[in-house]
Amino acid sequence: MSARPPSESTTVDLKGVLPFPEPIAVLSLRNCEVFRAVDDDNMPILVVTDGVTTVALECGIRGLSTAVVTAAERLADAVADYATSVRAANTH
Repeated sequence: MSARPPSESTTVDLKGVLPFPEPIAVLSLRNCEVFRAVDDDNMPILVVTDGVTTVALECGIRGLSTAVVTAAERLADAVADYATSVRAANTH
């Protein structure tokens, strides 16, 4: 995980209008598998699948950059936050 100031949150409780397009796919975490791979240009990609739907996270046409590293760290932090909330909800 990246070192972030305590006041900086990677997740937001969404209420009302979504700040992103409506999701077009759903992955069931119960069956999710995650694979690290490389694309045709030998750039790292992350493949997430639930056996029905597959999503590939990649660097984009510009390749690796500080912005890609920052986005990957932000994603990792958000997933860790999500796992924490799922763990807490599962204990109630």
